[in-house]
Amino acid sequence: MSMADWPLEHGYIGKATPRAGNGWQIKIYALDPQSPAEPRLVGLAECANLERIEEKTWEFVHALDDSADVHVLAAPDIDDDLMARVIGAWKAMKQAKEAEAEAAAQIRRVVKELRELGLSVTDIAYLTHVSRGRVSQLLV
Repeated sequence: MSMADWPLEHGYIGKATPRAGNGWQIKIYALDPQSPAEPRLVGLAECANLERIEEKTWEFVHALDDSADVHVLAAPDIDDDLMARVIGAWKAMKQAKEAEAEAAAQIRRVVKELRELGLSVTDIAYLTHVSRGRVSQLLV
């Protein structure tokens, strides 16, 4: 369900900003069906780190609204450009992991093909820049 589909009368947003020193302050806003573009501040919560933002926001909201149809979004409130770069870094890390997995699959295939040609473990290790021990593992 996208945010656009949320029932506004039970929708809440927690925006966390860093506190001086450490931790985060969470401003919790209620979405208002009468003016959806202007969420209303309903309270504040705190948490020690970003991992706890959603939990702390939910705790606050459940004390305020016990409806079964409550929807909560909680996120750090940081500069849009910086957040875009964070997301870009996530994508780059994912791509790097995928490339590493593909490289590992390629090296396994190549090691087996070189062995089928009759090359020694030492020669395969030299050609592939992989240790002799790793070549032996790949041949099992």
